[in-house]
Amino acid sequence: MSTELHSDSDAPVEITLRRRRRWLIPAIATAVVVVAAAVAFGLKGSSSPTVAGSHFGTDLQVAYEADSNSELAFLQYLNADIAPKYGLKITPVGIGDGNQLDLATANGQFAANIYQHQYWLAEVLAKTHWKLTAVHPVFQWAYSMYSQKYPSINALPQGATIALLNDPANTAQALWLLNRAGKITFKPGTVPWYATTANIASNPENYHFLFIDYGDGPRVLPEVDAVIAYNMQFIGAGTNQKYKIYAPPAPRSFAGQLVVSTTYLHDPQIVKLIKVFLDPRVQAYLRTTTNPQLKDQLTPVSTS
Repeated sequence: MSTELHSDSDAPVEITLRRRRRWLIPAIATAVVVVAAAVAFGLKGSSSPTVAGSHFGTDLQVAYEADSNSELAFLQYLNADIAPKYGLKITPVGIGDGNQLDLATANGQFAANIYQHQYWLAEVLAKTHWKLTAVHPVFQWAYSMYSQKYPSINALPQGATIALLNDPANTAQALWLLNRAGKITFKPGTVPWYATTANIASNPENYHFLFIDYGDGPRVLPEVDAVIAYNMQFIGAGTNQKYKIYAPPAPRSFAGQLVVSTTYLHDPQIVKLIKVFLDPRVQAYLRTTTNPQLKDQLTPVSTS
């Protein structure tokens, strides 16, 4: 792993780690992934016989990011407490490769997935042109600043090095967090959820930004002044929550989406599945749960 340092008189310092998250693929590799996914997921979105008039059965497979215990716990709650009301069973399937996860959803091999916000999905669709639809936001991933060296965001020193996730959507989310905290400003006309360091108008604290792979926040936390990333990654790694130093509400723009195949959007079993996720009990549960796999990790969809 190597680093590259970029600096000029008007811009913050950026340190880019070469090893990148490999969930977005070039279009030329799509055919290879299609074949691999077809072999790996020889199924039809259900482990039960199909229902008449539907591509799916009553047992619907919903994919989530394999490393996310919180997403798994959320699906387990839906299966136990909500899905039976609609005559469904939800079987969670953890997938570590986002390309296969989305492709298998587009092909109807999974009924749905829940691992992405709308901007990440937009990046996927721009590169692959797969037929996927974000139906509705279903939860927020709590997104915070952590530090082992400083007790609050206001205690960060001049020139602090802050680690951000290196994909465009999550970089934007982190910069918007700093902007909303009053620590940086954006150039006029900047759309916050597409912001890059090039959109920074002022950086009075002279923050340096280190770009890291998804999931690497807990690992690099001792080496930097602060990290901005998903709470679930730190909780999953056993990071002491006293190191969470700034935790504003997540903007609705970055809510986790229920994503289904556009081809099967109006399939009667998918219509039922959507009702499960939008059942009013779901948001109330996220607001009050004490489940340690969910609390402070997945929260109700923001109204702002």
